[in-house]
Formats: sequence, structure tokens, C-alpha cells
Amino acid sequence: MKSKSSSSSKARQRKANRGSIAETNVRGAGQRVAVLVLGDIGRSPRMQYHALSLAKAGHSVDLIGYPGSTPMEGILASPNITIRHLPTPPQPPPSAPRVLFYLFAPLKVVYQLVVLFWTILATIKRPDFILVQNPPTIPTLLVARVCAAITRARLVIDWHNYGYTILGLKLGPDHPVVSLARRQVFEQCFGKSAYAHLCVTDAMASDLRSNWGVSGKLIVLHDKAPRHFRRLDTAEIHKLWTRLLADSHFSQLLLHTSDGAGAVESLLTSRHKDGTVSMRKDRPMLVVSSTSWTADEDFSILLEALALYDEAAIVLKSQGERLRRLVVLITGKGPLRGFYESEIARLQLGSVSIVTAWLSAEDYPLLLGSADLGISLHTSSSGLDLPMKVVDMLGCGAPVCAYKFSCIHELVTGDNGLVFSSAPELALQIQDLAAQLSYPDGRYSRLLQGAAQFRKIDWDTHYTRALELFQ
Repeated sequence: MKSKSSSSSKARQRKANRGSIAETNVRGAGQRVAVLVLGDIGRSPRMQYHALSLAKAGHSVDLIGYPGSTPMEGILASPNITIRHLPTPPQPPPSAPRVLFYLFAPLKVVYQLVVLFWTILATIKRPDFILVQNPPTIPTLLVARVCAAITRARLVIDWHNYGYTILGLKLGPDHPVVSLARRQVFEQCFGKSAYAHLCVTDAMASDLRSNWGVSGKLIVLHDKAPRHFRRLDTAEIHKLWTRLLADSHFSQLLLHTSDGAGAVESLLTSRHKDGTVSMRKDRPMLVVSSTSWTADEDFSILLEALALYDEAAIVLKSQGERLRRLVVLITGKGPLRGFYESEIARLQLGSVSIVTAWLSAEDYPLLLGSADLGISLHTSSSGLDLPMKVVDMLGCGAPVCAYKFSCIHELVTGDNGLVFSSAPELALQIQDLAAQLSYPDGRYSRLLQGAAQFRKIDWDTHYTRALELFQ
């Protein structure tokens, strides 16, 4: 059933939908595209961007996936997008023995097979194209391949990563299932002969060509932030943080504010008697990290780096110098969130405040647009994918410190951010950038300019090549 939105919101979105993509792809309009996400639709930004771009081009989109987080407003408002929520498969309780999860796994796959086949073959109108996200691989690629054959649809695979590497994170690299999957039998069998392939990196495209022998068209589609992701101006930052500080999730940050001399302070800004707003000279540095709280991100690195930063602040204070305070906001949901929140609670830091929160799809880009620095701990199970969170941060004009792995250079170039390999290295980078935050000609200022350069090409502009596949 189509999700509801207010009539005014729909009107605004229809107006927005008449943008550049619709104008540049008239020939491809009118196709029916099934966009398949075997996950929470609201937590699958790239697939939502696919759906929005296809809808803006005049295609009719069935967006198929699980309910959970609220999708983007544009998804809810678009008249060309119909959300098809899949029933969540049965799961054993979280406290159940691990062996029970193994017993449930084949039952879950059978359940998903039935539900997916029914949805694509019996619920929606016959698609002209099926666009499927990989991973998850099992049973998604099998279903997509069979359904494409039955409906004579063209299959397009959006390769975010490799399924067998994700499976290795969950079960361990030596598990028999992982050993079998590592041979790429399932992914190659049902994936390599698709009509077209989209890849998130040049490195992945090269690997698919040389090691997988894929046929069909192959396009590198680097993640790009959508057009509404941008740097906030000072007045917008003040408005945002005045509202957020009224929320109980952020109340602990009120200690960083105080009103005086006729000014009303927010976390980063001051509003003066004459109505003007300026950035506070004594403001903390706002650092943001986004995570799904999974095993491919070792947040102990960040926590250790923040502890080292705090120790440096103590040493400098004893020498009569001052290191800028940090406010670190970590957003996201995931299985390891509780564990790391307990670790954060044990820290006794004087110059660093850490807050964990989940923000709405509307507030998330606003937060990034107010941030001074983004931090990514994504390591990539395959070494061939890039973190979407870094794309979002750069798209909002925030320089980034990112964990170093094989293809991160495709995104973090040295002009828009830094890479690190250890907690001490990250701590020194944060300390250096915090010290130069207000310098117009320092290293931080140059990174800020690089991030602004990155966002000149947004998702809509970048997507025109992919739209050619759907004609």
C-alpha cells in the first residue's frame, strides 16, 4: 500500500520531480521498474536514491523491501513510487542459543523465496526492469534472475559489495558456508549474466571484469549525495541546534551553552540583540560519525582516539594552553550499539562530550551540514566498496577522517579529508584540525574547500549515465 503524506508535501515534491533528470531523459520515460531491497527500505539510502531518480525520469517504480525506519520524504510523496512492504520473516528470540539461529536460517530463506516470488510475480504489474541490490545475495539474486526470466524483464544488479565477504563477518572466515560462498558459485551463477551491472567503485568494476567474467553493460556509479545535502549557513545552524537542544537526547550538551551580554547561545552559535547570528569563538568542534554498529566498524578506535585527545587537553592545560572542546555525535542503529554505549559510559572525559542518537531522514543532512568534521571507521569486508556515510559528509561540506583501506582513495583524496590507520594517528589528526578550525589559511580551511568542491557534482547529475540503461 502506498505510504501517505500531506497534500502540500506531495505538491512540493511533484514540483521538485520536474527537475534535471526528468528533463534529460524523456526517451526512457514510461518503463516499469521493480527496485528490490532485501532490507529496511528507510535504511537503504542508495536504493531510495535509485527509486527517486527513476521516478523523476517518469518511470513507475515498485520499491520492494522491509518496513522499519521511515523512508525519505521524497519517496513517500512521489506519485511514481509505490512502496511494497515485505512481511518480516520469523526469527528466534535474541536470547536463543546460537544453534537455533542456524536451524532457522534455511527456514528463513524458504520463507523469503515464497514471499519474493509472490510479490514480484503476483502482486505488482509485470516489470520491464528489475533493479536488485547485492548483497544480500541469498536468495535475492536467485529470485531476481528467475523472475526476470519469467517476466522477460531486464535484470540490473547494483553491486554494493560481495555477499560472501559480508557472510564472513557474521559467521567467521573459516565457516563451511563461507568457504563455499567464497568460491563465488552462487553470485557468479545468478549474477554475472545480468543485463547490466552498477558498481560503487572503479576497483569493484575491475574485479568483476577480470575475476568474475561478467557480461552485460557495466557502469561505475560512485555514491553521491542528493541535491538537498549541503552546508548550512550560520542562521540555519543556530535554528537547528536551538531545536535539537530542546530534545532530551541532546540535553547533556546544554553545558556547552550560556547566555550573556545580550546574546542567546546555541551549541555553536550566538544570536545577538540586533537579530544577527555568528559562530561562537569559544564553541566546541562538532564531530559526527554515522554507523550501523556492525562488526566491520571498530568503534574502539574512535573511543581510544577521543581518550588520547582528552589526555592531550589535560597536558596542554597544565602548560597554560587550551585545546578546543569536542562534541562527538554518533548516529545510527545496529546490533553493537548497546555494547559501545556501555563503553562510552565508562569513559571519564573532561574535554569531550559523546552523544549517541538516531536522527530522522530530514534531520540527518542538517546535522551533517552543521558539522565541522566527519569520521568514518568503515573498513570494507571486500576492500572494494566505499562508505556512503563519507559521501553524505562530503556532500554536506564536512571534511572527513576515514579509516584507511585499499580503495578509500577513490573518495577521500587528501584534498577533502585525511586517512588514518590507528587511534593515535586519528587523535593527532583531530587535534591538528581542531587547533586550526578558525584559521582562514590553515589545513582545515583547505579541506573545507575540498569538501565544497566534491559536492558540486550531486547524485542527480551523476545519475544520468545510469538512466540510459532503463530505456
